[in-house]
Amino acid sequence: MAAVGEPSNHSGVGDDFSSLFEFLPIGAYRTAPNGLLLRSNPALVGMNGFASEAEQLAVLNASLDDWYVQPGRRQEFRRLLERDGQVVGFESEVRRFCDGHALWVRENAHVVRDAAGRVQYYEGTVEEITERVQARQAAQRSAAQLEQLLALVPGAVYRVVMDADGRRRCTFMSEGVRGLYGIEPAAVLADVDALGRFRHPEDAAQIEATVQTARASESALKGEARVRLDDGTEKWVQVVSRPAPPEDGERVRVGILVDITAQKRVEQALRDNGELWKRALECSGDGVWDWDLDRGAVTLSPRLEALYGYGADDLADDPAALDALTHPADVAAMLQAREDHLAGRVPTYVNEHRVRCKDGQWKWILTRGIVIARDAQGRPRRMIGTHTDITAFKLAEALRVERDRAAAANLAKSQFLSRVSHELRTPLNAVLGFAQLLELEPGDGERQRLWVTHVLSSGRHLLALMDDVLDISSAQTGQLPMAIESLPLQPLVVEVLAMLSSTAAGAAVTVHDDTGQGPPLHLRADRKRLLQVLSNLLSNAIKYNRAGGWVRLRAEAAADGVIVSVADSGPGLDAEQRARLFEPFQRVGAQHGAVPGTGLGLALSRQLVEAMGGTLTVESEPGKGAVFRLQLPAA
Repeated sequence: MAAVGEPSNHSGVGDDFSSLFEFLPIGAYRTAPNGLLLRSNPALVGMNGFASEAEQLAVLNASLDDWYVQPGRRQEFRRLLERDGQVVGFESEVRRFCDGHALWVRENAHVVRDAAGRVQYYEGTVEEITERVQARQAAQRSAAQLEQLLALVPGAVYRVVMDADGRRRCTFMSEGVRGLYGIEPAAVLADVDALGRFRHPEDAAQIEATVQTARASESALKGEARVRLDDGTEKWVQVVSRPAPPEDGERVRVGILVDITAQKRVEQALRDNGELWKRALECSGDGVWDWDLDRGAVTLSPRLEALYGYGADDLADDPAALDALTHPADVAAMLQAREDHLAGRVPTYVNEHRVRCKDGQWKWILTRGIVIARDAQGRPRRMIGTHTDITAFKLAEALRVERDRAAAANLAKSQFLSRVSHELRTPLNAVLGFAQLLELEPGDGERQRLWVTHVLSSGRHLLALMDDVLDISSAQTGQLPMAIESLPLQPLVVEVLAMLSSTAAGAAVTVHDDTGQGPPLHLRADRKRLLQVLSNLLSNAIKYNRAGGWVRLRAEAAADGVIVSVADSGPGLDAEQRARLFEPFQRVGAQHGAVPGTGLGLALSRQLVEAMGGTLTVESEPGKGAVFRLQLPAA
């Protein structure tokens, strides 16, 4: 505060505006030429934190403290006032005299002279502008920070405004344009189309069409194009822009220009190397494919197309076109294997599947691939791979399997014949032996009757064995005659139980029949063969049981037919025994026991059941008995 007005009893112009002085919303003052404060209006008194003008005059005129925070600021104010006779818009940071609180003020002052030109006093105004200065400083800091950030952006940031008539002007262009195009920001601000002349001639039309489309649709734009600088240098520039909120009815668009020349050179090097690898792989006889996931296009090598009988332009560059040639049964596994690799769950993509050739034939191929480029989020961008024809290998593998099957069947046949020979020899020797005895000792004594009994028993055993062998053979070749009809289950069970009642009594085994509980069940089967199967299952359950044991028969209706189960309290079977149980001549250890048998009953029973359209299964564990389940179609 450099000068304040005269006392209230001073005569002059100031008295004519005393009300204005008192009620002026900004501070006003008058000072004597020697610096003594003469007047201070209420606004200035309040600004300095005093209760009255008298208090302020007393304090300020007695104080030696400087009003200004910045040293030399008072001298600068006096110098301007003495030189120009006035000071306008003098902004300074000051301290209130009452408490030292810092303020920002703007001062205006002038010199009042008498008729002789002598200085009578100085008058001035003081306006507090602390909030405005702080806002301006904050804006300056923000601008400085923004400038620092823009300096770090690898390119040029710009802002373009378009008025209602379509006229455009660039209102901001960062310093990065200098390094990118070799042009000053001011040149672009002066001419919004200044950068257009750098467009590469081969790309100019495409760029202009893309830009015009984005402007017209008010949509975001992201593109790449070449530019040619004044010195002949060519660069690749990526432009990304989008609409911003309009201002004063004008459309605004902001964007960034980035130099991607290095990236493009790397991509070109990868393509060049990829071509070398493709040619090298094709020399090995493999077809090569290159999948650009960004574009959704795949490039097929001539060798791969020829592998399936296609020409250069026969197959589209859409990956789905090649996938459509995959055998329907192989599609799911192929897509899963590929997705596992694309998602990063497996290091490489490997799959075998069939592909339909142009002539309609199928070829087995081995495809292998790997992702060679991913974006920052890990999403795949490019994948390459090969197709190898493995049809001959697959045919050889199939022939080898068939050969092994034939060898196994031949071995089984040899074993079957060996066992049949062995099984036939035993009763046949008995028949021959006892027949010879009858020949040597004719008569009808007790011993001869015993021999006759043995002969008949052995002959019947031999006949039953031959019948079983013939039945198994007929069932395997599909030549076993069947008379399928609708049959009630309960009468058949009763018939079988009657036939085996003496067998059960002799073995001290109790048979429980629960098949009659519930509504009557009817099934479709051959009556003779079904009696044969039920008799075999019940007979085995009795013979291979324990003294005092039990056998339980149950029946129930199921969604797929009728199920008859035969459970026993026998010794049970382990996993290995269960696996061999239905093979011919497999008695799974019973051959060492006292119970006679050939090992054909269960094998024949399963064959008969399957010939009638049913199934025969077993559940068993050592020491827990066994449960055989016979399932046949319901009537």
